[in-house]
Amino acid sequence: MKLNDPFFSICIPNYNYGRFIGATIESVLSQTYQNFEIVVVDNASTDNSVEVVQSFNDSRIRLYQNNYNIGFAPNLQRATSHARGDFIHLLSSDDLMKPHALAAYAHVIREVDEPHNLVLYSAVEYFDNQGRITAYREKAEDGYYMRGHKIKTPADLATRPQNGQFPYHLYPGHEVLADSLGRLHTFGPFLSIIYSRRLWEAVEGYNAVRTIGPDKFFNFKLLAQNPVVAYVPLVLFQYRDFESPNRAALQTTIKQQIDDYLYTIEYREPELIELGLSRKRLIHTFLDRICLDYGFHFLSQRNYWHAVRLLAFAFASYPQIALLKPKTYALLGLLATGPLSLVLAPWLLNVRMQRYPERYQ
Repeated sequence: MKLNDPFFSICIPNYNYGRFIGATIESVLSQTYQNFEIVVVDNASTDNSVEVVQSFNDSRIRLYQNNYNIGFAPNLQRATSHARGDFIHLLSSDDLMKPHALAAYAHVIREVDEPHNLVLYSAVEYFDNQGRITAYREKAEDGYYMRGHKIKTPADLATRPQNGQFPYHLYPGHEVLADSLGRLHTFGPFLSIIYSRRLWEAVEGYNAVRTIGPDKFFNFKLLAQNPVVAYVPLVLFQYRDFESPNRAALQTTIKQQIDDYLYTIEYREPELIELGLSRKRLIHTFLDRICLDYGFHFLSQRNYWHAVRLLAFAFASYPQIALLKPKTYALLGLLATGPLSLVLAPWLLNVRMQRYPERYQ
């Protein structure tokens, strides 16, 4: 059944981003497609966030205030549970929408036969606090992950429609899930993914036991429903590139590793076989990419003890398999050199990035 005039719920969870949330809301209100609502759920901020939201005189904006800080994942659930639209979009309170973002997605929704079984995502730009574009990410040619580029966004990713049309490509959800789960990597950027409310209801929203990545777990649940996945090869959103609390946590904790370890034990073997995967592959991906590659990365950033922590977690998770990996001994050998490792690691990481660029997207 076609949907000609989709209604979007733009859900903005917020905590102490009063200095950014005004620009985020402005970017939504400036959309060329105007059939939307904005749902802001403030997670007991201690700054002026509530005052900034209340300063907008627009009946489409609804503000909810939590009495206590309930945490990141529960606030995603709370924000989306208030959505009334046909499609739901979670937008971080420091990110921005390009003016044609909703128009592009509305165009795709009108075109497909089953819009309520649809997930959409797009290319994105990174920008700094001075408004300068620092990078962009687009779908890789060899998979469904996003490839990053630290150069100026090319003109062919501009968001203006051509003769009222926006380009897009459609993919089967299970195919995207197989690629994403096999890499232990979500298929699209958090800020560009929009999905039908019917799909949100089918997977019970963001309810999940995850410490730092409830959105990735949610995306895997969405894809397990085998929706149609639409990729729009245009920059429709802008990601503020700065040290957020979640990014800071990656530098000092093993929350990411705990989350991804759970993926290696939660899926049943028949489910994995149906996707063309195996538990063995997930375990190897987890050890290689999430533990050991991250260990090299943080060592190259002179974060010696966090690299030690990640190596220890690899041994604690799957010791017999970790012991068989040459990469384990390479990281262990580097760490054994002590201060010298802080000099060698950046050079070695640069060599690996040139040889395996897809692993560092």
